[in-house]
Amino acid sequence: MEPIILWQTKWSYSLHVPLYLFFGGLTSGIFLAAVVADLMERKWQGAALLSKVSSYSAIVTLALAGFFLTVHLGKPERGLAFPLFFTNYDSWMTRGGWIVGVGTLLVLLYAALWYRGGAAWVRRLVGLVGLPVLLMLAVYTGLLLSRGTFVPLWSSKYLPFLFLNSGITTGLAASGLVGLVALWFRGPQPQTAHSVVRWISMAVALFILLELFEIYNFMTYLAGSGQHAPTGEFVAPKGGAHVYQYVTRGALAPWFWWGVIGLGLTVPLLLTLVEFLLDCLTRPLGWHRVLFTVPKFALVLLGGILLRCVIVWGGDLSAPLDFPPSVWPIPPISGG
Repeated sequence: MEPIILWQTKWSYSLHVPLYLFFGGLTSGIFLAAVVADLMERKWQGAALLSKVSSYSAIVTLALAGFFLTVHLGKPERGLAFPLFFTNYDSWMTRGGWIVGVGTLLVLLYAALWYRGGAAWVRRLVGLVGLPVLLMLAVYTGLLLSRGTFVPLWSSKYLPFLFLNSGITTGLAASGLVGLVALWFRGPQPQTAHSVVRWISMAVALFILLELFEIYNFMTYLAGSGQHAPTGEFVAPKGGAHVYQYVTRGALAPWFWWGVIGLGLTVPLLLTLVEFLLDCLTRPLGWHRVLFTVPKFALVLLGGILLRCVIVWGGDLSAPLDFPPSVWPIPPISGG
């Protein structure tokens, strides 16, 4: 008997959850860029400015993540006072609330230290303390979904690390954008802009390759997952082959191939290749490099949003039931 496939429309109903996951991971990546640039201030031209504007940007993106999460909860007071309402400490929603709360304090403190000035070692110490907390924020977004063991696509083996990698990639791209905007407002500084873009572009390309590798392994895992499992085992892996078809050949295929893989990862990688080839063949591009970097970084951000949309929307397909429904005997009709 063919398995029974269960569908729902809960996760594709709105963009609140994908945007919360996106801005949460984005904040992690921006904070990472800020801290690393801060540590390399003396060796990397433009690093101080990049770190400073990135620290301010992390406040904005974290606020947006909190906004979309609060709206999704339906009762905002529960999100704002989560220590009182979230008491199940075995839940990643509760743990995530504490991660967001502690991470918010560290992000605000780090940005305040940049704004007020003072001892650089204090600021860097706060950044190093906050870095694992903020990176855990990106990992947590994947762990939060993977607790839904009835959803084949939400794999606890692949999703947390994929979201972490995507958060770093998008965060680096966002830092590159705000860094270029800040340099533009400070006046023509082609050499500084070239230095910032070169290092950010190299890092983004590296993490794009890593993300493509992770997605390949993830899809291979899903494609090889059996469609059936022993009777009565209601676990996610047995629906892997079904959800693989749904993502790569079904309704989500255009979003996955053209959006995530194409516009979000492959095109930025090709633009980076062209960018560095031109640098090798001619003089450094300076501000003309913006023609490549701005659309490249913007596409990386778009790809990050679409990745979360595909993963969340894929939650509409639940694990199949491999056992037939009960067939109750029809009572005989008594003769009159």
